Amino acid sequence: MTISKTMTLLALSALIGLLILAGLGQYLLHQAERSQVAAQEIGEVAKGSVALAERAGSLLDEMVPSITRTSDLVQEIAAASEEQTAGVGQINTAMNQLSQITQQSASSAEELAATAEEMSGQAEQLQQLMEFFKVGTDPQPSPVAQKAKRLDSLGSAVGAAFAKNADNRLDMPAGFVRFNG
Repeated sequence: MTISKTMTLLALSALIGLLILAGLGQYLLHQAERSQVAAQEIGEVAKGSVALAERAGSLLDEMVPSITRTSDLVQEIAAASEEQTAGVGQINTAMNQLSQITQQSASSAEELAATAEEMSGQAEQLQQLMEFFKVGTDPQPSPVAQKAKRLDSLGSAVGAAFAKNADNRLDMPAGFVRFNG
């Protein structure tokens, strides 16, 4: 092979190398363009993310007072619940005291009723005793007065019988009274 053929082969080989490099260059250029577009998109997304993060931060700043107010309300509700529990306890204590007073009143009422019944019986006895001593113009004497009159006449009769027989004295049983008449 001659020098010219060798030169031709070298030139051809260099041309092929250049073509390959040119194709690779175009490929690299194309990839660089795509990378630039992707970088721009990433930049826009990053800007959007920053804006979104700033918006989230401002929303959180707006929410903090509401959260604080909600916490305060929960504490107020808890305090009111404690007060309500204490009030219910006081009502329960008052109801127990009222129940005890009601029971005591019922017991006192029963005692009062028993005393009233006893006093009623005593009043009847007193009235019967008073009728024994009753002096009046009634044509019909009371049953007690009639019994007293019969006992008086019986006592007079027994007394007269004993007076006639003064020597034959009998011992009178306890509770009997001798009448002289």
